Amino acid sequence: MTRTLIVESAGDLWGSERALIDLIQAAPDLEVAVCCPPRTLLEAELKKRGVRVLPYFIAGLHQKPRWRRLQAAIGVLRACLSFRPDVINLNQSGAYRVTLPAATLLGLPVVGHVRIFEDAAYLARQNPDPRRLKGIIAISGAIEKEIRGFKSLSAVPVHRIYDSYAPAPPATGAIKRAARRIACVGRITPIKGQEVLLAALAVADALPEGTECLIVGDGEADYVQRLKAMVRGVGPVRIEWSGFVRYVEPLLRTCAILACPSHREPLGRVILEAWDAGAVPVVYAGAGGSAEIVSAADGGIVYEEQTPECLARALSAAIRLNDREAERFVENGRVWMAAHCSPESCGRAFSAVLGGASKRVSRRGAPSTAIPTSP
Repeated sequence: MTRTLIVESAGDLWGSERALIDLIQAAPDLEVAVCCPPRTLLEAELKKRGVRVLPYFIAGLHQKPRWRRLQAAIGVLRACLSFRPDVINLNQSGAYRVTLPAATLLGLPVVGHVRIFEDAAYLARQNPDPRRLKGIIAISGAIEKEIRGFKSLSAVPVHRIYDSYAPAPPATGAIKRAARRIACVGRITPIKGQEVLLAALAVADALPEGTECLIVGDGEADYVQRLKAMVRGVGPVRIEWSGFVRYVEPLLRTCAILACPSHREPLGRVILEAWDAGAVPVVYAGAGGSAEIVSAADGGIVYEEQTPECLARALSAAIRLNDREAERFVENGRVWMAAHCSPESCGRAFSAVLGGASKRVSRRGAPSTAIPTSP
């Protein structure tokens, strides 16, 4: 067993944290503890599942003074001394600099997940020593390409492992799916493209009468209010704002379409949730990971230009799919997801990368890890 300390800097239950929960429960040959901020949603979920939690990290360090970063670094050291890991995994590589002092002091290898494009540039700026940073896990081909564009990361092995996804239990009772109901799920922030979606819903005569859109998520209050003010120009389309929803799969089962208008998207776990729930994704071709997986699966509609008019046409086409066409997209997505995102296959790949990076395993002559499947 490879003793693995996972450092999670936020502790929310967004896509990266939910992927972490699915992953560590299916990772063979790993004994895991998670260092995360205290009193978070993630801490509660992990404890429910019997995962050891060391709540010594500090959330939101980018907004905190330097002494708080020092405090967080001491927290990681405290977690290491308590758990005695063979290797440290960063669930988000933005925690690299804070984790590095403990890893250096104790001689521990580090493997970082890169889950957002910005973290590839962040890691590159750190000029990491490949003797310390033993590997980088990219959650999509788009992220892998971003990493490989930085010369200072060229000596660090990159492993593509798509986010693990455990399908939800089958629904009990009848499900009423509305053919003209669109969901948009995610943090409400400019990069996620909700502003483009609202403008698309206002395009005259683009969408049939009776179309409704459910916007799920929260964000900075001023920005959310600005978007809500746009609703006055959306015309006959009914807009509903639900705020943050912890488990979106039941909600997605009532929708025929998932709109994912992100300008850039490293992967898009909500697309996996949409396939699981039976909704057809509509994604922007230039977004990166979301377009990558929908195109690879032939599992939805990819629109070419990030304009309200182009998105409106794509949504209209999705609404007008007949049952057989919609079911084909969803089934294609589920087949791709089973091949690339099953907890078992992702867990094995994750275990192999962490095991290969650990000192204890390498001393015993363990083979190097196989590259996980790509699309």
